[in-house]
Amino acid sequence: MTADLVAGTALLPVAALSLREVRKPRELPFALLPAIFAAHQFMEVFVWAGLDGNVPHWLAQLAMRAYLFIAWPLLPTYVPLAVMLLEPHGSRLRVAPLVGLGAVVSAYLAFVVLANPVQVIRHPHGLEYATVVADPLLWAVLYILAVIGAPLLSGYRSVVAFGAANLIGLVLVAIFYVQAFASLWCVFASASSLLILVHMYRRSRLPDSDRLRGDRYGGSPIAAGR
Repeated sequence: MTADLVAGTALLPVAALSLREVRKPRELPFALLPAIFAAHQFMEVFVWAGLDGNVPHWLAQLAMRAYLFIAWPLLPTYVPLAVMLLEPHGSRLRVAPLVGLGAVVSAYLAFVVLANPVQVIRHPHGLEYATVVADPLLWAVLYILAVIGAPLLSGYRSVVAFGAANLIGLVLVAIFYVQAFASLWCVFASASSLLILVHMYRRSRLPDSDRLRGDRYGGSPIAAGR
């Protein structure tokens, strides 16, 4: 619980600064990610508190469902869509298939979260959310392709770095603490939100013409070194 509280609190200024750098509506979904991650961490604080009996059962259950809804159904569509909107019009096609894939993953995981019972299991450093998922390995792979694949395909190096940081976190958590995978990986994803602020800060310094095209310093996104 302490890690969730610290991570959520630390993300508040990152979220505020990222949103301050928004200049165009299509930049807003990506800039909102730190705020979403902050809310996500605070939700898990209430899940922990529910296990300790410090909040009403209904509130802990609501927090748990909201936490899972963000982690499972929301992110597979939201992240690739946010990345796609940042890209130049001519480069969006490389991310668009992952938006479609994410929508499929989101639809199935929304059914899982809303229609099935969920058991929360306490581990020393995180929580395990146990529920009924058919072919869990398949859906895990598709989830990773959507959520991490989209940033890795971006033409912006700071966005690629965000995807790479999350991939590293995923591998580390899967190797060392797979039981509480969702809980701990979300903490790691929150920490990587600093790279979102880096991208938004640099992007806001571009001329309007470059931002509208999605270019960086007048060149192609990847070549400009941003």
